[in-house]
This record gives sequence, structure tokens and C-alpha cells, in this order.
Amino acid sequence: ASRPEAYVRALMKGCRCVELDCWEGSNREPVIYHGHTLTSKILFRDVIESIRDHAFKHSSYPLILSLENHCGLEQQSTMAHHLKTMLGDMLLIQPVEGDLSKQLPSPEQLKGKILVKGKKLSENKTDPRVYLISNREEEMQEEE
Repeated sequence: ASRPEAYVRALMKGCRCVELDCWEGSNREPVIYHGHTLTSKILFRDVIESIRDHAFKHSSYPLILSLENHCGLEQQSTMAHHLKTMLGDMLLIQPVEGDLSKQLPSPEQLKGKILVKGKKLSENKTDPRVYLISNREEEMQEEE
């Protein structure tokens, strides 16, 4: 099932890392679905809303959103807007206090926070297909 409820079920079972496969959607709204599978497309903003409402009901420990991003810069900007406006103070934007080169923050320090993990497209690559192709070319060059 690819409805926000599937993410809610995972969170209510104590899951602390959720993968979101983000793709270009119509009407400038990114969608989430697992590419090349039989899952239905759901709006990114609907999933973020569900995550906001259920992220810390079962556990107060940090939640990691692992973004598999296939969107161009415009829809990435939309995603960033939804994350900031919907998650508000839950979203970890600024580093926590301390010297991160010596020690990362503990899960205890990050309670109630949502962390985003993902790769960002470079400024000159607005088409995700160009990014994916050039990324593959780089990997092939590294293997040589």
C-alpha cells in the first residue's frame, strides 16, 4: 500500500528511519512512490503531514527521513518549503550545540527532532534525468 497510512503504521511500530522515493509530480507537487513497482503515487505533502502528526507518538527519539530524490530543482524547492512549514521546530535545520568534529549529537540530544538525509542536485542540473545519467558516468569513470 502506498498511502500515508503505511507510513503511520511504520511510525507506530517504532520505526525511526523512513525512506521517501520522491518524483516529479503534476501541478508542481512532488509525489512519492517506489519507481517501477505497483505502488500508487501519493503527494509528498500528504506524507509529510502524516509524519508530522505521528512521528513522536510511539517514540520521542529522532526520526530520519531518507529522501531518494528524483526531482528537479523547482520541485526540490517545493519539498523544502513543505518540510520547513509543516514540520516547523521538529525539523533539525541548525546543528546542535557542540563541536561536531569531535562528537556527533546523541539520540537523547535529538529527541523530538526530524533529520533529513539525502543528496542534493547541483545548481546546473535542473533535469533529474541529466543528474542520474551524469552520476552514472562518474561512477563508471571511477571504476576504470
